[in-house]
Amino acid sequence: MKFYSHIKKRPEDFVVEEIPAISFKNEGEYAVFNLKKRNVSTLEAVRIISKLLKIPLKSIGFAGLKDKYAITSQYITVPEKAIKEREISFSNERGKWKIAKTGQKHANMFFKIKHAGYSNKPISVGNLKGNRFTIKIRNFEKSMREKFYRNLQTVKLYGFPNYFGEQRFGSVKSREDFILKYMLKGEFEKALKVYFLGKEKINTLNSWQQIFRVAKPVLEEYEKDLLKALIKGLHAEEAFRILPKNIRIMFNFAFQSYLFNRILGRYISYRYPYKQVTFINNWKLYFYTEVSDFDYLKNLKIPYTGKTFPPEDPVLKKAMREIFKEEKINPDLFDTEVAGMKVMTDGQRKAIVMPDSFKIVSKTKRDITVQFILPPGSYATILLRALLSV
Repeated sequence: MKFYSHIKKRPEDFVVEEIPAISFKNEGEYAVFNLKKRNVSTLEAVRIISKLLKIPLKSIGFAGLKDKYAITSQYITVPEKAIKEREISFSNERGKWKIAKTGQKHANMFFKIKHAGYSNKPISVGNLKGNRFTIKIRNFEKSMREKFYRNLQTVKLYGFPNYFGEQRFGSVKSREDFILKYMLKGEFEKALKVYFLGKEKINTLNSWQQIFRVAKPVLEEYEKDLLKALIKGLHAEEAFRILPKNIRIMFNFAFQSYLFNRILGRYISYRYPYKQVTFINNWKLYFYTEVSDFDYLKNLKIPYTGKTFPPEDPVLKKAMREIFKEEKINPDLFDTEVAGMKVMTDGQRKAIVMPDSFKIVSKTKRDITVQFILPPGSYATILLRALLSV
């Protein structure tokens, strides 16, 4: 099945509304704005706000990353007096972002912020109740309808595996192209070349000067500063620290998310009847078709490394041990400090998700629109894969 031939044909087919965890006040140390965007990633929108409104990037708070190719609504915080206007629109005209004039027709890529209230605390990552999704599935032919309704019964009974979705792997160009893996091996120069060029092109340009000339038109200011520092002779490890911390952290998140998906998939393949579904980069995801111990599974949490939260489940232990061995992960790398940040840290993530308030909004012979709520950190595209796969 060509997954994206059925969803996200247009940004309007994929609508995401953040359900905030904070209550808005009439006054406070931070101003809260609703950020509504189309064809723009959260990080890009925040960087544009920082650049055009001259607000330090680190002072803009947000709870999570929303899909780029979609219509999304979420909340951000800035220091109380950082933005004077109640509403501002931003538009991309011929590759250049600018503040749009009132009444101006929006370009294909745009976003706007609108004042929503105040808070005494900034919004931080994970600071939300969940997300409401309204999604149109197109080309909903007869054979797909049969699969959909059969899979929907499984999801209603047992939920779906809590894999990380495509959005988490934005920096991955190929299967081995995890920047963190190079960093862990001390190959910082190679890691930076992969960052700027992608793994396939790292041997086409030999000098930082060449990379700067080729990439300059699309670089952020901090990326230009980084390359200029490398040209002057700064060591690659020190140059890495010029990248904003939230960018560096994403390298860690991408690799650990990949490991989590592999561990969860291996666990499911050992414990339950399953179907195998192709994911990005030809990775495989495993979806159970039946669960005999649902009361146990619904409470199971998968650790990222097991250092702080060692697993008690023997099957989970085996799965983690195998995946770490296959990926050549030495436990000595856990909690390592690299380029000014701690990486390969432990934590826990629920093995499965139960969607809330699932309903069919509308349907025709050609398409169907569904709506549901997922908790923070869970991915609608994973639920859709569970519903639409064989």
